[in-house]
Amino acid sequence: MVLPDNLRHFRKARGPRARSVAFVFQGGGSLAAPQVGMVRALAAAGLRPDLVIGSSAGALNAVAFASDPTQAGLDALEAVWRSLARRQVAPFSARSLLAAAAGRDGGLVSQSALRALITGLPVPRTLDGTTIAAYVVATELASGAPLVISDGETVPALMASCAFPGLYAPVELGGRRLVDGGVSADVPVLQAESLGASVTYVLPAAAYATPLLPSGPIPLASRALGQVLAAVARRDLAAARGPVHVLPAPDSAAHSPVDFHDTARLIDEGYRLAAGWLAGQPLLDRVGG
Repeated sequence: MVLPDNLRHFRKARGPRARSVAFVFQGGGSLAAPQVGMVRALAAAGLRPDLVIGSSAGALNAVAFASDPTQAGLDALEAVWRSLARRQVAPFSARSLLAAAAGRDGGLVSQSALRALITGLPVPRTLDGTTIAAYVVATELASGAPLVISDGETVPALMASCAFPGLYAPVELGGRRLVDGGVSADVPVLQAESLGASVTYVLPAAAYATPLLPSGPIPLASRALGQVLAAVARRDLAAARGPVHVLPAPDSAAHSPVDFHDTARLIDEGYRLAAGWLAGQPLLDRVGG
């Protein structure tokens, strides 16, 4: 398959080997919590990727894991997730809503809380400082094309990847205005293959447990966008050239991507489901390369 010409990289990929394994982290806000348990199960099974790539909240997990893929690193990432609350991601206030209505900021909430959260993650200052090669996907607002970021400062790259349209203002990076990577590549498996991956493991976000339409602008927008992105993800997975292993994901009782009340259970369920799935896959390669 020929990838789109507008798939660009900020720098040359860090030399993937002949048989290269990628972990692909789907976006999803609070629904990305199960990935913490999934990646712990993958590591316990002896699977180590040559590269990781993620969109939106999946990018946070990907970069944090790639920064320190040890037990201690996973413990630190899990502690961050278990402490999360909506006010740390989307601190709605009368002032922020008035600013959004006036069109001054381009988003419903200030980016300051998200910046503080990302700054507090156990990640290096620059993306090329990770232990495992890490790539972050954002969406170029002007063209709608996915942009794979592989170097430069980590915090702005992750903020761009998480800039959910309408909730946060676009992030300017490298002369481009960028928004949430999930808009163009929610499951960036094709981007992983373009970086040299021959085998990919997809760590999906949780699915909403209830089929009923939610109320409120953010839950409604998230659910509608999720339906569109699910169709795009199925198309991209079908177009992948190499083996793609999609891990099982739990359902979530959360009502929106900024609802974190189900986080602890999702992490535990992510581990349990992934460990059970791996136990039934005895022929999987246990190491990258």
